[in-house]
Amino acid sequence: MSYKKHIEPLKQKIYNEKTVHSWEYKGAGFKYNNLLDWIWSISFAVLFLLFLWSVIDELTVDTPEFWVLFFFMAMMVLVSRYLLSLDKHYCYHLTSQGVHYTEKDMIPDVVYQVVRGFAWVGVVVCIIAVFTLGPLAFVGAGGFALMSFGMTNFRPNVNHSYILMDERTILFDLINDNVLSFTIPEKDNLEYKRRVYTQTYEEKLTVVNHLYTLFPNLEVIKINRANDQYKHPIYQQEEEKAAE
Repeated sequence: MSYKKHIEPLKQKIYNEKTVHSWEYKGAGFKYNNLLDWIWSISFAVLFLLFLWSVIDELTVDTPEFWVLFFFMAMMVLVSRYLLSLDKHYCYHLTSQGVHYTEKDMIPDVVYQVVRGFAWVGVVVCIIAVFTLGPLAFVGAGGFALMSFGMTNFRPNVNHSYILMDERTILFDLINDNVLSFTIPEKDNLEYKRRVYTQTYEEKLTVVNHLYTLFPNLEVIKINRANDQYKHPIYQQEEEKAAE
């Protein structure tokens, strides 16, 4: 039996099962990811501003150009943080077969509206170019027109994922963070490693308690750092198999 034929019935079952517990998470992931994203965004803007300040003699704090550049870089910090280093919105649903969840980028709705607005402007510009310049306009504007039409329906993308669980599942509980990491030993090509996040420590305890109720034999291992899970014997077994 192929992997797809084996996994599809299980996948359907996890979505059809009754939800025992559900929760949401909004954020950057690990506890310090949000801080690191801000440091990266601010550092890039500050270094770029200092570079321009060092190469342009006329650029001083007393000049209007400095403050225009300063506010521009401040805007770039926000763009970098909220559009390049995106926070995520997860919606989790725990069932007797495992966890299924959705993942969506937390981009403000106004961004999608602005992009759709620019796309329609691009469409109008392309149409005017065709009527003004004739068929030759398609040589330069054709690709832009196709892109503009595609962006007119620009909306949030929601990804659907799942974590299948059974008696072999091992749960790693990160002590100093609201993160739970699932893994399963390789067997019949069903190996997986997935993480789920909770907004608070209390929420994490609630999820773990529900997991114990659904899977009484679940092995839960507390770890201090995320990479500590790779010290577990199951990963050593995988390395030995790979060496063979």
